[in-house]
Amino acid sequence: MKRLQNLIVVACMVSGGMAHAAHLRIVGTVTDKFSAAPLADAQVRVYRNGEKVRTLTTGPTGRYELSLENNADFVIRFVRPGHVTKCFTVSTHGPEWEGDRSVKEVFIEMTMFERVDDLDLSFFDLPMGIARFDPLNGRMDWDEAYDGRIRCEVATLMDAVTRALAARGALARLD
Repeated sequence: MKRLQNLIVVACMVSGGMAHAAHLRIVGTVTDKFSAAPLADAQVRVYRNGEKVRTLTTGPTGRYELSLENNADFVIRFVRPGHVTKCFTVSTHGPEWEGDRSVKEVFIEMTMFERVDDLDLSFFDLPMGIARFDPLNGRMDWDEAYDGRIRCEVATLMDAVTRALAARGALARLD
């Protein structure tokens, strides 16, 4: 029995030594939905477990960078005056291994568009994506079922936004 316990301890040490936990770093740009131009002065607000922990402001290139700790739930919210606020969520729950400093970098572009006063765009208060980051293997997966549920409403609203902006001359041309 003692020998079996020793084998189990050794097996756990070996598998633990080979395993690693990654940390998530998100880099990206904030761009205009219709022109693809980078948006300067967009705020990127980071909420961890419901508490605002950081606010960044994009520069002329629209770039932002975030490092997210493991074992938390994050909301990343993008805000710019005159534009519709959008967000996505990331869960980073999972095992951590002491002393591991590996980093998984993921690029995420967030597109924004001008607010249209006569349209109810409150749907965009919902996350535009829900992701799960697994620190054990460094993978980030998006909730495809959620994407499927919101896709039709997003498309319908974006058609209405495109028509409204084109009607007021805010868009050079319809694509």
